Amino acid sequence: MVEARLITKDQLEDLLEYQKRQREKVIFGKLSLELGLISEDQFAPFIASYFDVPFINLKDHPIIVRREAINMIPESIARRLNVLPLTKDNNTLTVAVSDPLDLVALDNLAIVSHCNVKPVVSTPSQITHSITISYGIL
Repeated sequence: MVEARLITKDQLEDLLEYQKRQREKVIFGKLSLELGLISEDQFAPFIASYFDVPFINLKDHPIIVRREAINMIPESIARRLNVLPLTKDNNTLTVAVSDPLDLVALDNLAIVSHCNVKPVVSTPSQITHSITISYGIL
């Protein structure tokens, strides 16, 4: 995150010190968000790039959701996991997520949809907003 110029070296040192003091394991990126060092609009593209997962800005592409994809995942599950089904191509469901490493969520989506799940990264707030719009219209 320092190399990407999202935080300074001093902020990194503060984060590492804070992380050491915590009893529970704190995820570094989420800690940066919680402490207000970076915004989710900065963090989501960074995490996507870092893990080589596509990033999608749902503000710029508000309605790219396909009915077939939405029908694969019940709204209650989409809200609980904060994921947005976008498209279905053959046996692959593309889903917007904020954490591409949440294997439990990705596995749950695969079980519910009976499809392979391909994650793309977006911000949590963009996903939440798009769930409301997409499940409301489609």
